[in-house]
Amino acid sequence: MKPKKRKINKKMIIMNIIILVAALFCVTYVTAVGGVYELHREIGSVEYTEAVDVKVSLSEDNVVEYKGHYSDDRGRVFVFKALDSGSVYGDIHYTLRNADGDEYETVFNIAFSVSSIGVIFSTYGGFDFSGSQVVIWTFIGILAVILIFMIWSFIDYYRKGDFCYQMIACGGVSIFLFVALAFGVYKILNNVVNNFGNFIGVIADVSTMLLLGLTPVLLVFAVFLSVSNIWLLRNEGYRPVNALGIAFGIIWAIGTLLTLGASYLPFSNQFFTNKLRPALTYLICYFGCMFISTAASSFLATKYKPPYDRDYIIILGCAICSDGSLTPLLRARADSAVEFEKRQFSSTGKHAVFVPSGGQGDDEVISEAEAMKRYLLSVGIPEERIIKEDKSVNTMQNMQFSRDRIAEDADDFDSKKIAFATTNYHVFRGYILAEKNGFEAKGISAKTKPYFYLNAFLREFIGLLVDQKFKHLIFIAIILLLFMGLFRSGSFY
Repeated sequence: MKPKKRKINKKMIIMNIIILVAALFCVTYVTAVGGVYELHREIGSVEYTEAVDVKVSLSEDNVVEYKGHYSDDRGRVFVFKALDSGSVYGDIHYTLRNADGDEYETVFNIAFSVSSIGVIFSTYGGFDFSGSQVVIWTFIGILAVILIFMIWSFIDYYRKGDFCYQMIACGGVSIFLFVALAFGVYKILNNVVNNFGNFIGVIADVSTMLLLGLTPVLLVFAVFLSVSNIWLLRNEGYRPVNALGIAFGIIWAIGTLLTLGASYLPFSNQFFTNKLRPALTYLICYFGCMFISTAASSFLATKYKPPYDRDYIIILGCAICSDGSLTPLLRARADSAVEFEKRQFSSTGKHAVFVPSGGQGDDEVISEAEAMKRYLLSVGIPEERIIKEDKSVNTMQNMQFSRDRIAEDADDFDSKKIAFATTNYHVFRGYILAEKNGFEAKGISAKTKPYFYLNAFLREFIGLLVDQKFKHLIFIAIILLLFMGLFRSGSFY
């Protein structure tokens, strides 16, 4: 089955157009003003108000030209003009004089790089260029626009009951952008950002600020997971899958030590501090944001109430008892489906057909679908409104084979409204698998035992990560390349 094509997201198109226009504006503006660069130099003491005997020494005289200097409220401004592409370094030597005639000499180094389009970049003591403030504020504006559209899209996905990976991405990006905007604007308004290099440094530090914010949340979650795992192991017995929460707590503690506690590690060095630690911090923040967004999306999926217009209700199977009766987990799924159908009939007068879905395991006396059918008959559902799907062995096949059974029964499959009933922690993934099998379905949530929920949710989150592993691996590779290769230590700040 081919996945159902998603509708074109007009909001994303508008957002991308705004970003493109803003980027073109920045490039055009910097190109227009970048041929001249004004280097600001603050005066150490306000009593020295006059600079005399200014001498500028440059390693090359055909790359940039010194055009003079003037004073402003911040200090001394030295003006340079681009002549040709290339790199040049040198120093500025001058004497400061106060009203009493006292003087002292000062000298500082300079370095410039001129691009092929004639833009001067200052590369010593902070990466900068003319128009950088406009670029910075435009970038802040772009982040604000993306944040607005991400939140708008997240809410829209929920209102429409369209629970998907795009919803998780919108939520995760929103968390990161909110912190980035708040931190960036705070730094700019407090005059921490004096050049473009400082701004790059602020962006790099966002991950640390976000990690500080995420730490209490993840700490609480790790504690609850560990406690629930102990409870789960005592009630359900030891299996590796029942100890996922404890493993999560250990991994989280190691990650926190390697990032926030890096300065206390005996093997901490310049490579680790400037490259590996920032990369690891961003990766932890990425997965932290995705985790929180997945938790929020999954919770909202359980609270979403499908419209009372369903034609078919798929009941996703799971293990049955040795005598062929339903386990509490599976009975809760069947009960939630029956209860929804009763409310639908009471509200609209429309009945739905039940599709119990699940094959027969090696240790099961009958198929899960047959066990559910018997239960549905016992609670008053007539046989003509039950269609068994008894071949599937996993959730993906539940959706695939149930779709085929509905298509056989329905005159026009595409016009039919479908729901699926499953345990609360599994609802979000049900939406994903229905979409992968080429149809739209709304989830009906069934409750589970408290000690089972957190561990099961973590298992589902891991499943979602594995399902989109290539996208996550691409992001990890990009982060590692940026911090391990492209960003040389001290290049920008």
